[in-house]
Amino acid sequence: MFGTSGPRNPVLIYKLYSNMRPSDFSSDQHPFYLATRKIDTAFQWFLRQQLGVNKLGQMLKAMAKDAGFPEHKRITNHSVRKFLVQKLRNSNIPPT
Repeated sequence: MFGTSGPRNPVLIYKLYSNMRPSDFSSDQHPFYLATRKIDTAFQWFLRQQLGVNKLGQMLKAMAKDAGFPEHKRITNHSVRKFLVQKLRNSNIPPT
């Protein structure tokens, strides 16, 4: 992965994600996926709590539905990644 110019720069997006995590919960020993805050705060988006497996699964299903992924197909990491790449190529989105 490498940085690109514009709002789709994956390096800048990760840095923003990293800055919005609790500062004392950002080491390699802490979980990567954290639960989000329910109240609106501009300085910190996440709680010091790991996001659960069920919530991750619900999010994946919701994102797949919003992306137009066929509902009758079994969703796996590989199938979602393949479908996403196809959609991006069909929309002439440059690779990052």
